[in-house]
Amino acid sequence: MAGGGRPEEVVAKRGVADDGPSAFRIALDEALQGRSWAESDALTLKIPPIAENGAIVPATVESRLPNTKRIFIFAEKNPGPLLARFRFEPGTDGWVSLRLKLNESGPVLAIAESNGKFFGTQKRVRVMVGGCD
Repeated sequence: MAGGGRPEEVVAKRGVADDGPSAFRIALDEALQGRSWAESDALTLKIPPIAENGAIVPATVESRLPNTKRIFIFAEKNPGPLLARFRFEPGTDGWVSLRLKLNESGPVLAIAESNGKFFGTQKRVRVMVGGCD
């Protein structure tokens, strides 16, 4: 699955290198169509702070935002930073559970679209053995 978006200012500063936008920044901008997102307590990301094996990292995202339309999951340090994109039909719960592949330690970002706005939350994951080739 795929998706993308635009990071919050803290993430944006890390995502821009001297030689231009990073793959993370590009994926985020594409998914969010250049719009920004705001931190929200109504969106939760459950992921272990330490991943023994980056190839199988369990994650759950739950949106308690009304009318959640989409959820995106990003790993800033992955070669392909957009890990998943989910679309929800009206009236369904914004909830997903999956296993992620993480290349190296870094932030994992979940973003939900609700009523035309984007909301997000992020957690840092320490990867002991990388899961991407």
